[in-house]
Amino acid sequence: MIKQEKFNSGTCLFFHLPFGWNLRMRRIVFDSVYILFCLLGGVDDMSVICRECNLSLPFHGCLLDLGTCKTKHGQFCIKEIYTKFGIQWYSVKGCTVNKNQCFKRTVAAFEVHSTHCCHKPFCNF
Repeated sequence: MIKQEKFNSGTCLFFHLPFGWNLRMRRIVFDSVYILFCLLGGVDDMSVICRECNLSLPFHGCLLDLGTCKTKHGQFCIKEIYTKFGIQWYSVKGCTVNKNQCFKRTVAAFEVHSTHCCHKPFCNF
C-alpha cells in the first residue's frame, strides 16, 4: 500500500486562494486595502478629508453631523469654538473657504470665539 500525503488539509480550494486564507479573511483584507486607497486618494493633489459638523456640544459630541468634507488647494480643516463665561458652549467643524479664517480670536463681553486650523486627515475632531 502506498502512503499519500495530504497537503494543506486536503482541500483543493486552498490553491485558489492567496496565501491559504479563507474567503472571508481575503475579502476583509482586500476591502480594507480598497478603503485605504480611497481615503488616501487625495494625497496627489494635497487635499485632506475633514470632519464636518454644524453643532458639536462638549460631552455630547456632534448633534448636526454633516459627515466629511474634502479640502481644495489653499483650504484647511477648521474648528470654531464658542466659549461663554469660561465654559465651552459649542463648536463647529468643517473646511475653510480660505486661509484668512484660520487662527482668529474674537473677545466680547464674557464671550470668546476662536478658530483653529489644521492640515491632516480628520484633525478637527
